[in-house]
Amino acid sequence: MKTLPVTLLSAMAPLVLGIAFALPAAAMPAAQSAHDHANHPAATPPADDPTSHADHHADAVTTAIPADHVQWTPDAPLMEGMQRVRDAMSGLEHHEMGHLDESQVDQLATQVDEAVAYMFANCQLEAAPDVALHGLLARFMAGAEALHASPADPAPVADMRAALQDYPRLFDDPGFARTAEDDGGEDAGDHSEG
Repeated sequence: MKTLPVTLLSAMAPLVLGIAFALPAAAMPAAQSAHDHANHPAATPPADDPTSHADHHADAVTTAIPADHVQWTPDAPLMEGMQRVRDAMSGLEHHEMGHLDESQVDQLATQVDEAVAYMFANCQLEAAPDVALHGLLARFMAGAEALHASPADPAPVADMRAALQDYPRLFDDPGFARTAEDDGGEDAGDHSEG
């Protein structure tokens, strides 16, 4: 299977997420309901992909999550991978304030790439949550690609942060949800200066 360009994946995220919420897991045969990411091609497109560009962050994708959505249970690799993304995003918040140099931005974007690749290689989810996860991962990949292409521009961080905020709305990850409100930029009072 050929790797799709990140821009295409990002553009497909709303459709992918719509399908995830429309397909009941019970309607799928058991053999097709679990999905093994280990058989996926690399999570990032080839460096010479002519369809990749840094301007795709302008087409920020938001996730439409139904009000009655019942959170899915994440597996251990998903929880670990999303914590890695959260850690990198914590650093990228400083980029939006102008506190990082291009090398630091590139390093944090690489951490996001590595976390996404880890999830593709290790997560095994049922079909519906897997499809929804792909929508989130596409947004992280698109943002990281834009940051690699133009590390001085902090604009991609906003959609990456929005994708990160969508994760605890989609998945019941107690360790992640415990501090999810802190990811929105609001100070919950448990952060110390210094």
